[in-house]
Amino acid sequence: MNARLAPLSVPALVVLHLLPGGIATLVFVLLAGPIETAGYPPLAAFLIAIGVGIVPFELGAVLLAGRQASPRGGILAAVPYRRPMHRREWLILAPGLLVVGVVGFGLLALLEPPTRDALFGWVPDWFVSPVALESVEDYSSSVWIVTLVAYLALNAMVGPVVEELYFRGYLLPRMSQFGRWAPLANVVLFSVYHFWSPWQLLSRLAGITPFAYAVWWKENVYLGIVVHVALNTISVATVIAIVMGKLS
Repeated sequence: MNARLAPLSVPALVVLHLLPGGIATLVFVLLAGPIETAGYPPLAAFLIAIGVGIVPFELGAVLLAGRQASPRGGILAAVPYRRPMHRREWLILAPGLLVVGVVGFGLLALLEPPTRDALFGWVPDWFVSPVALESVEDYSSSVWIVTLVAYLALNAMVGPVVEELYFRGYLLPRMSQFGRWAPLANVVLFSVYHFWSPWQLLSRLAGITPFAYAVWWKENVYLGIVVHVALNTISVATVIAIVMGKLS
């Protein structure tokens, strides 16, 4: 049923899942101070981390695998989960998984503040809240416009598309040794990969596991892309609305 490829070793899977997150977090930490000195919120440093850490690494890995699979192969040559879905399946699964994801993220988000306070109370405020909603007025409107446009482009569109191609399109089909637990193992490692927000691990498991299983079941990475983009867009749009409300 599911596309079968030679599985990657467990150590390789762990490294490939976690390394881009480690790189992005390091870039974020190193640039947060200089970015604030330049007059931008810490969020801008996080966006740079996405642009120079996550996107090049993950796209590069998928493209390299595609070239190895076929000399003329493009980025999708390494992504076997491209089986077409009927329109009825799209109409049922995409909105259904979006609702399940929103509910999962929302319910488990209630556990984030106590978890963050109990286990990560030592983390600097700029790391916990890079958007800096409590100090929106400390930055100019022009700075926020530039930052929020980049936030929408990178965190609501480019980021989730690249992550789905990499995690569900490239890595998940190469985890066949886990059998039916492959999507869960994939999501656990994907959740840990977010080193910049470890207190959100449980909410990510609740929000992402359902559509990861759907991608695996239907062998269609585009389903994951649509749901992931929609989830991130809702989150990003909420932040943008709050920031613009404080600036008005």
